[in-house]
Amino acid sequence: MSLIQLNRRSLIKFGFLLLIVAGIVFLGIKTAPWLIEHVKNPEYIRKYLSGFGSYGFLVYILIQAIQVIIVIIPGDIVVICAGFIYGIPLGFVLSYVGLMLGSLIVFYISRFFGYEMISRMIAPDKIKKISKLLNSSKGAVGLFILCCIPFIPKDIMMYVAGLTPVKASRIFLAYGLSRIPTTLIWVSVGANAYEKNMLGMGITIAVLILLLIVVYLLGRNYRKI
Repeated sequence: MSLIQLNRRSLIKFGFLLLIVAGIVFLGIKTAPWLIEHVKNPEYIRKYLSGFGSYGFLVYILIQAIQVIIVIIPGDIVVICAGFIYGIPLGFVLSYVGLMLGSLIVFYISRFFGYEMISRMIAPDKIKKISKLLNSSKGAVGLFILCCIPFIPKDIMMYVAGLTPVKASRIFLAYGLSRIPTTLIWVSVGANAYEKNMLGMGITIAVLILLLIVVYLLGRNYRKI
């Protein structure tokens, strides 16, 4: 393949990247203010979704996926809404599907458009070290720790992971498993809040505290690995 063909291919990919970035920015400008305003009022979201009838499930999944793509929207609050609106079993499934769908999209956007550019700026040996770390048990533990810390931007990790040669199957297995505990906890918070179940809320908070203790202990051991 000639240098001219490579440059042309790079320019085409760069053009598509600009279009996607512009689309995400436009989506953020149009969607983020509405979500940030109303996501704190789950009852409003409930009425909004009920207006779509049987398609309300799909609309919620889309909202959750958009939250992941835009990143700046607080994801844990969107998950709490799922529990408030749909209860624990269904709320968990819908929220988890939305999270993974959004993560899948951002990972492959980042990988398709970003890795080629990053590989030209970072030395191959450094990329190899990063890939080895992310593909190791230490990388999986670190990912789990980050995903279990409340109210930190977890979704941006998939953008970063897409810039590395880490195996997609491994990153999604680790990421998918890592998102289960906190997703279930925040869905439970929303469900218990709707039902005004103080006992259930107390149990959920106790589980959250226990999870944070486990994360703290894992974090201490993680530094020793």
